[in-house]
This record gives sequence, structure tokens and C-alpha cells, in this order.
Amino acid sequence: MLTGATLPLVQGTSTYNDWVEPPVPIYFQIWVYDVINPEEVVNKGERPAVVQKGPYTYREKRHKQNITSYDNGTIAYRETRTFIFDRAKSVGPETDNFTTANILMVTIADLLEREYSFIQELAEIILDIGGDSNLFTTLSVRGIMWGYEDPLLKTVNDILKRYNQSTIDDHFGLFYKQNGTDDGLYTIDSGTKSVDHFVEIQRWNGENKLSFWTTPTCNMINGTDGTLFPPFVDKSQTLYIFSSDICRSIYTTFHKDDTLRGIDLLEFRVPPNVFLNVTANPANTGFCTPADNCFPSGLLNVASCRSGAPVIMSQPNFLAADPKVIDSVVGVHPDPEQHSTLIAVEPMTGVVMNAQKKLQVNILIKKINHIRDTRNLKLMFFPILWLNESAVITEKAANDFKSAVQTPLKITQAVQYGLIIIGAFILICTLALIIKNKFSYNDEDDEEVVKCTKKPASVNPSESTKLLS
Repeated sequence: MLTGATLPLVQGTSTYNDWVEPPVPIYFQIWVYDVINPEEVVNKGERPAVVQKGPYTYREKRHKQNITSYDNGTIAYRETRTFIFDRAKSVGPETDNFTTANILMVTIADLLEREYSFIQELAEIILDIGGDSNLFTTLSVRGIMWGYEDPLLKTVNDILKRYNQSTIDDHFGLFYKQNGTDDGLYTIDSGTKSVDHFVEIQRWNGENKLSFWTTPTCNMINGTDGTLFPPFVDKSQTLYIFSSDICRSIYTTFHKDDTLRGIDLLEFRVPPNVFLNVTANPANTGFCTPADNCFPSGLLNVASCRSGAPVIMSQPNFLAADPKVIDSVVGVHPDPEQHSTLIAVEPMTGVVMNAQKKLQVNILIKKINHIRDTRNLKLMFFPILWLNESAVITEKAANDFKSAVQTPLKITQAVQYGLIIIGAFILICTLALIIKNKFSYNDEDDEEVVKCTKKPASVNPSESTKLLS
């Protein structure tokens, strides 16, 4: 989020410095789903009932590095993200526990479903030995986020060690090893050649398209990273954003006018049809992976870009999802005002003044014959947590922006209006002089006519008598 003028990205300018290290605070908040009836789900096949706990808040620091500028007007970089827990803005410490789906066990079960029966039986034995064969487990917030030692992986390592084999990492977490790292190499348009594609992503990890999806359209890399857009945004536009979190590009449309800290903004939101299934929106055909595996509306299968793990992304509380998906879990309550992803853009510069990226991580759970705890289950999309990654311009940053952009613009506009008024005044004066001169010219002509029209000369009577005589 930049605070000054935005064009172009040139090293040494305030715009460039703000782009490298955003001056506005960024927060990463999560809400976990705590299952309150795990035994009923496993033994009776009941719907899971959940209570949402949060927010647990992290301060997010971003810093762009390995920046390289090219003669063709592009810039390549990596952006490191570091997360620091903020207890003051959280409902509790990171050590708070909650009951959730055993993601690792579910992932292994899903992968084993396609294996031979004897391999499934062997896996069940290993799961039992590992003591981690339960469908639900209790974890800390820190554990589910940044990693915990998993009993199953530890058991596998013990077996590998006995046979002098290379061991595997025995920790697992949704964001394991992602604190203090980047999400890939970006190449963007710097705006030095043209403003039309300013800061739009040209390549990600050296590629100008993705390979996760099944159609060329769905594999396109469109838009910016969502923090900045080309200037002169209007309500009729569709703003595209590429998100590595969900391995795809999405788009936003105008929602409403807004004002923040004295700055007029246009608010855009992700419309429901972005996550509609192929039946309701054929353009989303490519997001069915494999090609014939289409989920209900509101869900995105990201297994293809998550090493095959049955991870399903959605909007928080299954916002805009198929009603059957919402009804499958007790305790989810979608609300567009609370759970929508939005960006509020200053239209002249394209600077985002308020950003709220909201996503939910779910796991696909289904019946697997050789996994005991799944035998009474129906297919379900189980919510693990939802997050809000947000940045809102501060009062100081807003004042800086107004000083750098709006005040000069107002002065320019005032000068323009002043010139118009002066021009109009000069025009009026000129017309007045022309009219005055015209009337003055006519008056002078009249005087000349009067002067040229002589009265008859007076005759002296005595002289008249003389002439007669």
C-alpha cells in the first residue's frame, strides 16, 4: 500500500521505497473451528458442530528483495513475509488448544484410496502403531499454523531408522516453514514504458501461465497482487488479482462508493460467480481437477498445487457456497459484510487504501474402508480455519497521500478554474470593448453627417435690394 504518487516504480523515489517495504501495518488474523462433537461424528455419522475461536492476530512484515530491473520495463523480485504474534489483538495466546480434523491422517487416507488393498491394510497398521489414527485431534493454534511434531510421522521415521533409510520431516502445519519465506519469483510491469499495465504480473516463477488447472483460461495469470492497480480506475472496470494462496487469478467488481480518512474510494468485491461450479458458471470448467471432478459451488480444489493433499479453499463460513455445503456443518453462518474479500481503491492513482483478503481452509473427508474412523462418514468439506489478511491506511499515511497527491491536484484544479475565470473575464471585456467601439464608431459617423449638412446662408436685406436694382 503506497502513500504517495504511484508512477512509475523507479529506484530512489518514495513510491519505490513504499513498494519495497509497505509503510502501512498489515495484519494476518485467523479464526479456528473447534469441533464440540467429535465422537458423535465418528460413531454416529452426525454433522460436525463447531465453535469459531478468534481472532488470533499476527503482525505481518513484508519486504521485497532480489529486485532486478530490466530494459523492457519489467521488475523481478521476491517478497518475504514474516509473521509476529500480537497477543494484544488476539482472544488468547498461541498455545490455546482446539479440536479439529486430523489433516495428515485424512491426507494419507485419501492418497491410499487409490492404492492396492494390502497397502491400505499395511497403512492402517502403521496408523494404529503411530497412535494417530483418530479422525479428530487436539492442536494448539501455533501448531496448526507453524507446525507440530506428528506422532504418525515420528513412527514412520522410527521404522526408516531401523533400516538405515533417510528420514522425513516429522513436523506438519498449514503454514509450516512459511514464516520468513517468499511465495515465488514475481515479474511485474514497472510503468516506465506505459501506465496501461502498471504493476500487473507478467510472470510467476518464470512462467507466464499456470499449470494447475485444465483449461488455458483458468491457467492465465491476470492482474496485480492486489495492493496496487493501474491509475484511473472507474466503476465499470473488472479488477483482476493473482493469489498464490489459491494458485489462481480471481477478479473483483464494483460494489459501492466509500470514503476513508477524507479520501474518496471505490470499493470492489469478489462476486459470487468467481466460485460457482461448472453448472452455474461454465467458465469455471478448468477448475475441476481432475477434469471430471467438479465440486459444489463455493469450493475450490487446490490439491493440484498442494502436493495432492485434499485441501479445499472457500470463502469464510462457506460464503456464497451451495446451501448443502453450508448445512453440512453446524455453526457456520456466512455474512457478506464480515466474510467478503474487498479492496477499496483511490481511483485516480490506483492505490488500495483498504484491503481485506478473506479465505477459508477446508479438508475433504470421506469414507475410506481401511480407515476405521471414517466408516460411518458421508463425504464432507470440513472447515479448519479462516483468515483475514488486511491493511488499512493510517491517519498519517492518509495525510501524506493527500499532501503528495490530492493537495497538488486541488491546486492544479484551482489554477485551471482560475484560468477559466480569467479567460472568461478577458473574453467578456473583449466583447464589451468591441461593442463599445462599434457604438462609438456609429456615433462618430452621425456627427460627421451633421457636420456635412449645411444650413442655407442668411441674406442681408440691403444686399438683396441691391441685386434687384
